[in-house]
Amino acid sequence: MKWLISLIFGNEAPTAKATKQLDPKVRHLSETLTFAKQQQQALRHKQKEHERWELRYGSLYVDELKKLSGTDFEDYLAVLFKSHGYEVKTTPSTGDYGADLILHKDRQLIAVQAKCYTGSVGVSAVQEALSGMAYYRCHSAWVVTTGNYTNNAVELARKSNVELLGSNELGKLILQIQKPATN
Repeated sequence: MKWLISLIFGNEAPTAKATKQLDPKVRHLSETLTFAKQQQQALRHKQKEHERWELRYGSLYVDELKKLSGTDFEDYLAVLFKSHGYEVKTTPSTGDYGADLILHKDRQLIAVQAKCYTGSVGVSAVQEALSGMAYYRCHSAWVVTTGNYTNNAVELARKSNVELLGSNELGKLILQIQKPATN
């Protein structure tokens, strides 16, 4: 019975000879636990492979987006979010009060500040998103970039509940609409 406890808590499984000598119910439980453990390991492996694939191919799409102008990037995001079921309103190119797009879905309004960068987006983008959220009376604010974020931007976003979508998250959003087309 000690080996069963050790099996449950992750230690080594009993030998085949020891398993055959067990009560059939205990043997069945042992085999079931072993099978479940193998399935969990296989699932973890598949998840890691999938994450690597998403990062690789998602980043390829994002690298192409980095070549767009700011306005073209905003237009691209409008199409991307529409494909994810959002109603999208673009704001004026100048004097937008910090929001480039206003998204609407499930009675929620989201102010989006878009930054087509190759480097790090700073705290000012989070401040702009918060400003756009207040001006357009939105429920939340997002900053979307082809790059990444400075530590200060991450900290302000965390404290003010602004969602940050960097190149990895953007790549995943793109892949989600690409997958149905490739199947």
